[in-house]
This record gives sequence, C-alpha cells and structure tokens, in this order.
Amino acid sequence: MNKIEELKAVIGKETSQNFSPTCRGKLLKVNKVYSLFESVPSPYDKNQKPESIGVLYKVPNSIAWNSFFY
Repeated sequence: MNKIEELKAVIGKETSQNFSPTCRGKLLKVNKVYSLFESVPSPYDKNQKPESIGVLYKVPNSIAWNSFFY
C-alpha cells in the first residue's frame, strides 16, 4: 500500500496536526499532492477561539501521512 492509499483509508479521522489553528485536524480529502483537513476542537486546549474551529487547510501528503502513521 502506498502513502496515498493509506491516507484514503483514514479519511474522516482526527489527528494532531501542526498546521491546524487548533493543532487538531480531521482529514477530509486526499489528492495527488495535497490533503485537505478541517480544524477541530482540541481536547487539550480549553481556551480555543471559536473562529479557529472549522477552518479548512491543506498540507502536503507527506506531512499528512506523518500525522497519522509516524
């Protein structure tokens, strides 16, 4: 299985994600080069700004893969 196939298998799951404004993201879509995430509330930060939840952002697939499998 290659990295893109592995990422497609975890679409809809949440992970720690440094590019997210909440440091937590849910994988929504995987393309050839980038993956699309949505920021979700972090269970570790009780002082999050409400406007930071639901933000869509993309990261390279290699970084997305590391978020889940490394």
